[in-house]
Amino acid sequence: MEIALVDWDDPDALRLRTAQQAELLALYGEEDIGAAMTGESIVAMLLVRVDGEPVACGAIRDASDELGEGVGELKRMFVVPSQRGRGYSRAVVRELERVAQEKGFHRLVLETGVLQASAIGLYLSEGYRSIPNFGEYAAESESRCFGKHLGATAPRAVRTGERPAVTLTRTHWSDPVAVALRLAMWRDIEVRYPEVAASTPGGFDADDPKQGVGALSTVVAWIDGQPVGCSTLRAARDGYPAGSGELKKVWVDESARGSGAARALLAAVEDDARAHGLTSVVLQTGIRQPEAVTLYLSAGYRPVVPFFDFAGDFLSLWMAKDV
Repeated sequence: MEIALVDWDDPDALRLRTAQQAELLALYGEEDIGAAMTGESIVAMLLVRVDGEPVACGAIRDASDELGEGVGELKRMFVVPSQRGRGYSRAVVRELERVAQEKGFHRLVLETGVLQASAIGLYLSEGYRSIPNFGEYAAESESRCFGKHLGATAPRAVRTGERPAVTLTRTHWSDPVAVALRLAMWRDIEVRYPEVAASTPGGFDADDPKQGVGALSTVVAWIDGQPVGCSTLRAARDGYPAGSGELKKVWVDESARGSGAARALLAAVEDDARAHGLTSVVLQTGIRQPEAVTLYLSAGYRPVVPFFDFAGDFLSLWMAKDV
């Protein structure tokens, strides 16, 4: 494998970029917003060749004028279909990050589409996290944007002392304890997603019973005799993947975060899914919850294409895990 910087007009790079745009047209049924992009603001065009044949590419666009000094945008990421699954896209991302730092960029952003689950998975696994849709993508609900600060990351805080013991109980959706935990979760939603809370007719009191239709199991986490978290397994709805159940209403009180309660709740729901003869668990989470995304990734969930109508939804990511 050879990774090299080439001119924007390099014939092999042009051929791959043309193939990428054709693939997007076929996937979304319309031309990409940035299809007419020229090399004017491109500061790096990367090409991967294997045995002399071009198999992957990617570029960096200087986005400083729009997004602030030192911000670059990843563009034209593409791997030839027959060469996917061999690590070339990851190699391109990492090399572009190195080149970006050499050129003085401290942050990279990018846009991809909700139907490109593998691309979203790649970026999340490389440390990119959701940001609001920017620039020409701001009004596009099919777009998802991500960003990453380059350079050394702060070391994770070392947990000291023993974790408190977490116990789990199975109950039903309407259990007052579970309802109180979901109400606390709603209060979080009102802060993080005020537009969602404001657009929900009747608020929590009207919405919660609807969310519980089809609940197969509800789990409550306890520490020192106090309820600190909850989760629910709900039956799949129309259009969901065959054999799936849906992970709903996962929430842990701030005082218990880092205790292992969230991971225990996930494992309990997965056990219940298997007990119901299901083969996968799907979930919807929000772009303003990077800690939840990190948890799901570490627990083996991976991005998937939306399993319900996403028209007008700018805030969701969809994930699944085989159980």
